[in-house]
Amino acid sequence: MIRLGNAILQRVGNVIRDCRRSQNLTQEQLAELVGTSYTYIGSLERGERNVTIKTLERIGAACNMDVFTMFKLESEDETLNEIMALLVQCDDFDRKKSLQVLREIFKPRP
Repeated sequence: MIRLGNAILQRVGNVIRDCRRSQNLTQEQLAELVGTSYTYIGSLERGERNVTIKTLERIGAACNMDVFTMFKLESEDETLNEIMALLVQCDDFDRKKSLQVLREIFKPRP
């Protein structure tokens, strides 16, 4: 059996946690959607266990995103992760509206 390094497991766990939090789900709620236990979700988030691609796919589906999108969100900044996770779920029109709002908020003032 191949063992993944702790750093990789922790990074995957962080991605899972960020995806779950982006949907305002508890570990219990995510576990129910995925069809597993909350203790398993917790152990994945802590980087204590390996996760299969199928389970990652189910977690992504529960969080309304695909596996590749989940990993695009990885950042050290939790707020930025949440913003990106929300934007990924929007259609192009809503993303453009969000960008306009942000530009207005952060427009330099005279």
